[in-house]
Amino acid sequence: MKILILGAKGMLGQALAEVYKDKNPILWDKADLDITDEAKVRNKLSDLKPTLIINAAAYTDVDGAEANQDLAMSVNGQAVGYLAKTAKNLSAILVHFSTDYVFDGENKAGYKEDDKPNPLSVYGKSKLLGEQLLQQNCEMYYLIRSSWMFGENSRNFIQEILTKAEQEGSLKVVNDQFGKPTYASDLAKKTRQIVDQMKPCGIYHISNETPEGGITWFDLAKKAVELKGLKAEVLPCSTAEMPRPAKRPKYAALVNTKLESMRSWEDALRDYLK
Repeated sequence: MKILILGAKGMLGQALAEVYKDKNPILWDKADLDITDEAKVRNKLSDLKPTLIINAAAYTDVDGAEANQDLAMSVNGQAVGYLAKTAKNLSAILVHFSTDYVFDGENKAGYKEDDKPNPLSVYGKSKLLGEQLLQQNCEMYYLIRSSWMFGENSRNFIQEILTKAEQEGSLKVVNDQFGKPTYASDLAKKTRQIVDQMKPCGIYHISNETPEGGITWFDLAKKAVELKGLKAEVLPCSTAEMPRPAKRPKYAALVNTKLESMRSWEDALRDYLK
């Protein structure tokens, strides 16, 4: 199997490269292929002829997308369509990653794989467009939704919290948005498991396990500060107290109905912080 990982320098891309290192994957980032250029996607992939394409490339700045709508739609949306068309022509399997932000967050119980998306933000809309173009343009795909990702080699929420905790005596974190954290390393391992076991193509929800309905950003921040042994006080606050350009879903826990559960978010966080 010839494996191509796109977005190979990102947090998830590096985790995937590590998980697949025994297969000598081809690692491409933006400098190697601009996925928003349809002709380049078609030509370079046709020359390479991969049998498995894993797309970890994405525009991930949720707030920045509000001001950069065209860029977000191009990278997260249209580009996925180009990859899907080319994958189909090559009879290659395409793995693509999406997000809990495709949902509106009105359902306290969270969202199953076949629940209807209804994004609130430009970022969420761009990711939904990618999902739609993937499904319209190829049959052999795995659409994997994850949420609240953290991991090595990239800036993420936990690193920002720990930096603030070290610099300040106290910090406020929102306590009214619910979701499920995902350790990039665990997501990469589960992704390989799905492909290796030749699971049926379709949509999968992957995140570390939490109590039903998810946890809050406050819960995640408090646990990270506690595990690091920092003295900073973590205080709960409302979303209204910390307005952001992009609207976030209130209840966005991804419900997994198709796979064995992953380990708990606390265990994953503990490993990450080591």
